[in-house]
Amino acid sequence: MSSGEIEIIPIHDERGRERFVRFPWQIYRDDPLWVPPLISSQLRSLDPQRGTFFRYGDASLFMARRGGQDVGRIAGWINHRANQFLNERAAGFGFFEVIQEYPVAEALLDAACDWAARQGMETIRGPFYFSMDDSPGVLIEGFDRSPVLLCGHSPAYYADLLEQYGMLKYRDAYAYWTDLTALDGDVNNMPPKILRVAGIVQRRIGVQIRTARMEEWDAEVMRVMHLVNEAMGYMRNHVPMDEQEFKRYVADLQRIIDPELIFFAELDGEPVGFSVTIPDVNQALKAANGRLFPWGWLPMWWRMRHIDVASLKLLAVLEAYRSRGLDSLFYVETARALLRKGYAWVDMSLTAEGNDRVNTLIHNLGWTLYKVYRTYYKNLHQ
Repeated sequence: MSSGEIEIIPIHDERGRERFVRFPWQIYRDDPLWVPPLISSQLRSLDPQRGTFFRYGDASLFMARRGGQDVGRIAGWINHRANQFLNERAAGFGFFEVIQEYPVAEALLDAACDWAARQGMETIRGPFYFSMDDSPGVLIEGFDRSPVLLCGHSPAYYADLLEQYGMLKYRDAYAYWTDLTALDGDVNNMPPKILRVAGIVQRRIGVQIRTARMEEWDAEVMRVMHLVNEAMGYMRNHVPMDEQEFKRYVADLQRIIDPELIFFAELDGEPVGFSVTIPDVNQALKAANGRLFPWGWLPMWWRMRHIDVASLKLLAVLEAYRSRGLDSLFYVETARALLRKGYAWVDMSLTAEGNDRVNTLIHNLGWTLYKVYRTYYKNLHQ
């Protein structure tokens, strides 16, 4: 890359957003583990006229150019709804991709931080997309395996660039995996303690486990939203989703979910917990290379029929039932379904480092930590 002055270009139009979305192909062209995002989906998310984030947030996109060539990108964003709920003045940054040169990263981070400071924000955190739950962090450990759906992938040098800029660790998030073939097709080969707790829960509490009812899709979505908002309230900086936001989130997953991998725990007909495991369609997205048409859908369709990895994405239990072992029951029922369907291994992602209860349970299950993602923060008025 030739030397020269770095120019930061604000992105305001459709043509610029197209350049913004396509830039990562330059960073990852020689990385076989990267999973290209769907271009059409990212363009929709970044368009102020179509992206649901812009109902309650603002964002500014920036490209770095040098010598007539794009060398990096970043977005600064503010979720006004989250700030109001949490009573803070925080911005986020994300969509961060850059060549391995600190001056370019510095110029991009300056652009995002300066923009956020001009909006009156006191701190900035990231990288995230437009939510603290959306592809959070840069990869710290686990560069030897492709990410599963809704997890990111990044070069090892990204963390060094952020820390050189003065970013401080905000939090880590973990991804775990386990080899289902080690169970020899029998759920009774799971750790005895987990099986014992699951059995006790069903006998003593009388909880009923059922799978999702696709014929009641809208009602099921509202049940899940209620459980998520109620059960996740204890988590750091959790902001309850509103109905429109949550429906948009699950609509993207509706086409790929398997109702036999979604479980509700009910007492007297009322849901008290749920778990969601989804096929890892990242295996198929690789073949599409960002486009479903004209030919991307053909290899993607073929790969969808041969997915052998699943990802446990959500597990939530109402606080009154949290210490009664429902988690173990969900794990056993999920493993039973995955074995029946012939999956080779299963991921659980992402779990916050401070979630000691869940991390301890996963350790007891014998799962292996295989990826660590880190997010950062910087005070804007130092």
